[in-house]
Amino acid sequence: MVYTGSGDRGSSMFAFNMEQGIPVLPEWLFFNRVNARARKGIEIGPAHFVLSLSGGHVIGNFSPHEAFAIGGTNSVRGYEEGAVGSGRSYVVGSGEVSFHMLGPVDGALFADYGSDLGSGPTVPGDPAGARFKPGSGYGYGFGIRVDSPLGPLRLEYAFNDRKAGRFHFGVGHRN
Repeated sequence: MVYTGSGDRGSSMFAFNMEQGIPVLPEWLFFNRVNARARKGIEIGPAHFVLSLSGGHVIGNFSPHEAFAIGGTNSVRGYEEGAVGSGRSYVVGSGEVSFHMLGPVDGALFADYGSDLGSGPTVPGDPAGARFKPGSGYGYGFGIRVDSPLGPLRLEYAFNDRKAGRFHFGVGHRN
């Protein structure tokens, strides 16, 4: 289910997904994976503010690859993909302000936070613990957006709470 506002920069978005793993054979796993995302854009003068929140939970017996990977370009920037944690549950929040610079180029400042809500050890095999992932973390940084025929191209540089920095590249709007 997806709800979107008017489609302009000040609109809202809400998405809810549910996946069901149904065991056809006795050795297959039975689980339900739910995920929700919400985003709100606000125009204030020349600046565009976007607040977003996402979260999810897996119920039942599931394999480790069904866990929520936290960290990376569409999650907590400043971390590699999945480097914050792998959890049965998760929450990620983000705040971003963008402003027009020149032609098709916008600038942006952002901050992200994500957590597995302490659920990393409940994933079968505890992959997050085995890889010493922190389970929660934040990132902040700056970037540019270029409006292109492919959609927005995003180039960002972010720092994480461990004082490491990294570039992120994305096509399209963040999830």
